[in-house]
Parts: sequence; C-alpha cells; structure tokens
Amino acid sequence: MVGFFNLKSNVLADQVDTGEAIMRVSRSVFKDSPNSEWKKFEDDTRGWLHANGYRYDGPGAGPNGEIPDSVQIVPVYDTANRMHVRIPWAGLLKNPPAVVDEPTYGNTQSIRFKVLLARYFMRHCR
Repeated sequence: MVGFFNLKSNVLADQVDTGEAIMRVSRSVFKDSPNSEWKKFEDDTRGWLHANGYRYDGPGAGPNGEIPDSVQIVPVYDTANRMHVRIPWAGLLKNPPAVVDEPTYGNTQSIRFKVLLARYFMRHCR
C-alpha cells in the first residue's frame, strides 16, 4: 500500500515557495539546460519533491519524509488542449481518508494561486 504526500509546512510563506517551484517546473517542461527546473525535477523527482516542500507519509518513508525508491512517480503534463484525469486506486475507496477544511490561502491573488498550486499539486497522490 502506498502512503500519501503532504506539505511539510503549514506556514503560508513555505507553501508560496512550493507554489513558485511548481511554476518554475511548469515553465521549463522539456527544457534540458543545466539550470532548468525541469531538468532538476527529471533528474531526481523524489528529491525535488522533498526539497520543494513535500514529505511522504507511508511505508518506507525516510526519517524526514523522504520518498523511497519503491514509490513509483509518474509525471503527466497538461497542455492547452489536453488535461489528464486521475482515476483513484479502488482500494482507496474502501476506507477513504478524512477530508479537512482548507485553511486560508493568503491575502493577495498572487499568494493565493501559489498556495493553491502547492496544496493541490500532490493532493490526490497516494
């Protein structure tokens, strides 16, 4: 059974940083230049996720929520006219996790969007 990915921090500024990292990856998809965020993400997806605000809560997790090699991560990429729909694992439906109300997203549009990205980027990943 695979665990869940969660944000490491409840601090809004940390979640903004995570949202900004997601934006950098999105803007650099398929760019392999040495400083490309995409290249960093592709070279070490597990390390990138952990370094940019996510922890893994599940079997085999490292002491600080590092993602074990046993967890298969499959990135998908939306385009202007293609959206991926994630179908949840049927086992998750047998005993669904509790749903909690979202805390505030911040007080400006720029902050709200970045926090939204941070909170939902790995949201439904087990």
